[in-house]
Amino acid sequence: MSRATGRLAVYGAAAVLVRLADEGARVVLTLLGLQRVGSAALGGVLVAVLLVPHVLAAPVVGMLVDRSARPAALLAGSAVLFGAALAFTALSLGQVPVGAVVAVLLIGGCCGPALTGALSSQLAELVPARRLTRAFGIDSLTYNIAGIAGPAVAAVLVGATSASLATFVLGCSAALGALLILTLPIRRPAGTSASVDPAQLLAGVKAMSHDRVLATVTAATSLGQLGAGALPVILAVAATRAHVPAQAGLLLAMIAAGGLVGSLLWTWHPARLQRAPIVVMVGLAATGVPVLAAATAQSSLPALALLFALAGIANGPLFGALLSIRQNRSPVALRSQIFTLGAGAKITATAAGAALASTLTHTSINAQLALAGTIPVIAGALGILALRHLPRPA
Repeated sequence: MSRATGRLAVYGAAAVLVRLADEGARVVLTLLGLQRVGSAALGGVLVAVLLVPHVLAAPVVGMLVDRSARPAALLAGSAVLFGAALAFTALSLGQVPVGAVVAVLLIGGCCGPALTGALSSQLAELVPARRLTRAFGIDSLTYNIAGIAGPAVAAVLVGATSASLATFVLGCSAALGALLILTLPIRRPAGTSASVDPAQLLAGVKAMSHDRVLATVTAATSLGQLGAGALPVILAVAATRAHVPAQAGLLLAMIAAGGLVGSLLWTWHPARLQRAPIVVMVGLAATGVPVLAAATAQSSLPALALLFALAGIANGPLFGALLSIRQNRSPVALRSQIFTLGAGAKITATAAGAALASTLTHTSINAQLALAGTIPVIAGALGILALRHLPRPA
């Protein structure tokens, strides 16, 4: 095994552990609120408190990682704080004032961008440039594995023990991931400044807006994520109306499993970097078409499962290509900031999509699925049009 392969393996294990905690927390905190204080609504508030800071803290976390002399220590410390916030919540909810729990979760949420975009941005320091495209496929795999395993582990632990223990275990997962991150030889790129200037908080936004390819793929994927964010709500409503509660979880698992397959395909045979932007746009449209088709296949669960798996498969190359574009077109001194801003935009769009779907629950499931499928198709089509009007490189 080469040194780069070993580093990538350690990175993958660390990324799965910390992202598993992030994904699992979104499920287990709701159940914790229900078990400890008898309020699912409070659990929803706890989830929101953990997620909202991802967006607000992204520029700060990205700038600190870009400027840090020891990025690995900063990322590992962020993972430990995230895990500690979960552990504190597990031990103290119902025992101390809710305000104290919320304050601690806010701190943990501010560390969230370090587990997603900021961690992804460090791959260039671990593997040779020629292997980066495939490395981003591996990184995409870690998101998919965490997306499947996080909620599943949370649900199994809650069923077998309690929501408190499940939350604590997820916190320990983040801490274990932090230990692995500390072993990675990540250093600040040569020639970048170590000074932290608050005026640079918007430097990443400016760089993204000035690079028309980067701006186009960011805008298109954020728009398309509205549809993805709406799907969990739509599927939950559909399952409730059909009196089959497990159906929503099954179909969401099919999307995640499809994403796993798609990421493997990208890792096995990634597209050339010049074609990455068009891969993103075609991938967006390809995630929406099966959902549109699902609007006419509701009576058949196997057909729905196949369609949602196809949507997930398309998302694998989409995400791998998106990470490659961010890496290739980001100024080295702003790389982490741009990665975290992109991840923050995704989370914001996901939340907005869920909010949009919650206002449409009175409409037919066909109409809701049609909307969720149409949004990424439109985003992909608009992105293709925008790319065609960009000036050709010399």
